[in-house]
Amino acid sequence: MADFPFSFSNRFQLLGDLNSENKIYQTKQNLEKSGKTILDLTISNPTKLGLEFPPGALSHILSSLDLCQYDPIAEGLESTRSVIVSEYTNRGIQTKISDLVLTASTSEAYSYIFKLFTNPGDEILTPNPGYPLFSFLIGLENLKEVHYPLKEDPKTGKWIYSAETIANCVSTKTKLIVLVSPANPTGSRTTGSFWKEWETLGIQIPILLDEVFVGYEFSGDPHEIPDSPNFPLLVCNGFSKMLALPQLKLGWILNQSPELYRSEIQKNLGFIADTYLSVNSPVQLATPELIPWKTMIQNRIRARIMRNLAECHFFSEGNPKIKNKSAVEAGWYFLFEIDLERKDEDLVLEILSKTNVFVHPGSWYGFSHNRCILIVSLISEEETLRKGLEVLQSYLK
Repeated sequence: MADFPFSFSNRFQLLGDLNSENKIYQTKQNLEKSGKTILDLTISNPTKLGLEFPPGALSHILSSLDLCQYDPIAEGLESTRSVIVSEYTNRGIQTKISDLVLTASTSEAYSYIFKLFTNPGDEILTPNPGYPLFSFLIGLENLKEVHYPLKEDPKTGKWIYSAETIANCVSTKTKLIVLVSPANPTGSRTTGSFWKEWETLGIQIPILLDEVFVGYEFSGDPHEIPDSPNFPLLVCNGFSKMLALPQLKLGWILNQSPELYRSEIQKNLGFIADTYLSVNSPVQLATPELIPWKTMIQNRIRARIMRNLAECHFFSEGNPKIKNKSAVEAGWYFLFEIDLERKDEDLVLEILSKTNVFVHPGSWYGFSHNRCILIVSLISEEETLRKGLEVLQSYLK
């Protein structure tokens, strides 16, 4: 390692060994370099899967914008926020333009909220199983991630938010609780019954509710946002999943906190946003023309999810080595638990090396290393998923 005449932030130490090669990804790259065609069942970028926003419409919308003017409003253009507030109103959620702060992405929204409530060394609770990105977002703020377990229903196989379980993980250093609904990759949701249970506990620790996968629910109790929470609540969403536009960076924070806290929270969020002014004008100006495409975009994605979901269920039912059939009811992912006593990463590597099919090991998302869980993307191209599952079916016989 080079001997630098300076030091790097200790944040990087919180992120683990960034120089180590991931053996699974390294194997995948080597196979691709050798000319092998990989059946990648993990891709979740809609722009790579034929689910992108209609290119002609997008070009027309962007080409018609007046980009000569710049209005540096910290919270975001009022016209843009007004359209987003209307979306919440259509969902039966009452809010105001003044309760919304625009960000360049939901990841940036997380960083704003971390800055709002925490100091270095504080703890943030995140769901487990959950999304591995949280570790990096939290580590880069010099904070400590503490997992709370989702509760698995042994009868249905569903992964459920339990208010009591989360409360049991709270410590004096806990400054924020992250909930994701629908959750990635389990599809867990913050339902009406969960919020009732949570509010009876009287915990006043702020909650960050990430709802980027809302709209992609296909069974079970719906995702809900409490109307009048008795605790600070900040809701994050954005265009990445809503409009299949991860390249047009727009996210937001909706402040649903009690009136007692709301104005002070909003003032401080506005200060953070004004410091960075990261949201570009083109995406804000285009928002009134982009939002009306939401129904078409989401219907197309949901249609693929449902077809792929049926394919995954058919695969599960036809393979005796798959146990605990997945009960995922929302989101973009499907889980298979294989009845084998071996590490999931070892199995994924063997499948990749022998069959050129790529899936994710569940341990990357926080599932126990003692369980052999594999994860695939439900927005995969249908033919790729079908072929990949056929290969897996033969391999697992």
